[in-house]
Amino acid sequence: MAAAGGQDPEWDDTAQLVVHSLKSLYMERLRPIEVDSHFNHFHGAAMTSSELEARPQVLMVGQYSTGKTSLIKWITGIESTFFDIRPQPSTDKFVAVVHGDEEKVINGDAATCLPDLPYHGLSKYGSGFLSKFQVLVEPAEILRRISFVDTPGVLSGDKQRLSRGYDFHEVASWLASRCDLILLLFDAHKLDISDEFKEVIEAMRSNGDKCRCVLNKADEIDGENLVKVYGALMWNLGKILGTPEVARMYIGSFWDQEYKCKDLQRLLDQDRKDLMQELRDLPRNVCVRRVNEVVARARMVKVHLALGDAIRNRLPMVGSFGRQWRYQLWIADHLPEIFLEVVKDHQFVQSDLPAIDKFRERLLSFKDFSQFPKWDHKVVADLDRLIQVDVPKLMSLVGGVSASGLRDTKADAFKTSTWNDIALSESRTVKKSSCGVGCFCLILLLLIFLMLTTGAVVLFLAGDLQHALETLRINAGKAVARWGTSLAHQQGEVDASAVSSTSASSAASSEL
Repeated sequence: MAAAGGQDPEWDDTAQLVVHSLKSLYMERLRPIEVDSHFNHFHGAAMTSSELEARPQVLMVGQYSTGKTSLIKWITGIESTFFDIRPQPSTDKFVAVVHGDEEKVINGDAATCLPDLPYHGLSKYGSGFLSKFQVLVEPAEILRRISFVDTPGVLSGDKQRLSRGYDFHEVASWLASRCDLILLLFDAHKLDISDEFKEVIEAMRSNGDKCRCVLNKADEIDGENLVKVYGALMWNLGKILGTPEVARMYIGSFWDQEYKCKDLQRLLDQDRKDLMQELRDLPRNVCVRRVNEVVARARMVKVHLALGDAIRNRLPMVGSFGRQWRYQLWIADHLPEIFLEVVKDHQFVQSDLPAIDKFRERLLSFKDFSQFPKWDHKVVADLDRLIQVDVPKLMSLVGGVSASGLRDTKADAFKTSTWNDIALSESRTVKKSSCGVGCFCLILLLLIFLMLTTGAVVLFLAGDLQHALETLRINAGKAVARWGTSLAHQQGEVDASAVSSTSASSAASSEL
């Protein structure tokens, strides 16, 4: 497995870019909607930055003594005293195996506080669980790319279930939703599936695409019995999962010992290689997995907004006395009808809606029904833009989908030349059929030009005439003014002579 440590550095840069951009989209646009709509109360805690940026994780789940710890030891090549491998139940803790410079163990409370580890969300399960959770730090090379989570052996009986001090299948479900691969281990000699293991598998049904089955210790039985064991196990899993086909199953003996029965050595070796190859591919596919988780979460938020708005609008008017209790009774009776109406009104698929029993349970524990989310068209439009525009841009960087053969260089060149020939032929046809139209347009343009020229000349002449009239008016005014001044001057002289004559006559009369 040492080869799994190497990887293309350019791809690493692309992966970092995609994960960083995806984290920004979630933190800045999707997570605020989750908080405002109380989405986390119904569907679990919000994702953290450390969860989005975490290495791929592999979750080991199985009944006791199925070889979970031995499988981790075989894959990583770690020889550690912290791996307690015995035929009887030995692992009573959840142990996360991660990479570090030196071997150490970090207990649960401290592990949930480290920002480099994606286990902060486990703190909600309390000290009863955290005392049973540890992080084992090892310098193994493969742990640079993949982390492993070992789980306690699943036992049967109510006594073991109650003595844990925490809800085992709730913790396992939380880890399953955050892990990238789930290995369900079975012992070829113990095909009975306990009640608790059955509950765990059913709780992981929503993460069925991540599940793989491992039939361990298969070298201890011959080929004929192995076929019977394989068929019986597939039948049992089909009943639990409710599907005719179950996940891929790897058959082998996953430890460093030689095979006890070598009848099917070739088959066992091939399944070993296939399992290793899938583990090697995990880092390569982690970006696509993160994108898938965010898109699925965005779709769930959209459905949650529709359900909340439908419940809010349909709540009856009741008095303040016992209002919460009456609302709970009404919701318990009418929730199936509301689910059907939401599917019809918003064109959702029935499988997009949450499990009605679990949703009802969370709904009845909701404190204030007036705080149900509303169907805000701007918020929904932003969610659609996130799903249909922003995320596809990131997927184009890591999708790995080749272009269609109809869009390759040769096809594009052929298409371009073909359309150029067609365009040239059409242009020649147009030239031949449009000579008369061209002549008519040319004559029309000449007429318009002459009209515009004539108008410009007229306007020019009219402008000169107006200027001449204005000059004539000014000169006439000046002439009239000069004539008036001369007339006034002459009148003054006449008046002066008349006064002089009158004075002379008066003097003569006096002398007489």
